Amino acid sequence: MNLELPEEFSEELKKTVTEVVKESLGSFSTDSKYPEFMDKTQCASYLSISIGTFNNWLKNEKIPFMLIGGSYRFKKSEINKFMLSKQK
Repeated sequence: MNLELPEEFSEELKKTVTEVVKESLGSFSTDSKYPEFMDKTQCASYLSISIGTFNNWLKNEKIPFMLIGGSYRFKKSEINKFMLSKQK
């Protein structure tokens, strides 16, 4: 199937798609300062809370974690799911 679009419409469509892709990549890259697996300090910073608050949440809110050789690690995607589960 070959669809012919008016040149004006085609150019506007390309421009819009390009802007959406740039915005999406921009918001993705701002997140890149946090690794996929974070320690407590990184995770607290990612959530914009103090380490004390984070430790309280860890104890009382059942934040998902992995314990590797005595070190806590938090998977960013799991933290995002956890936060969304708390949404009211």
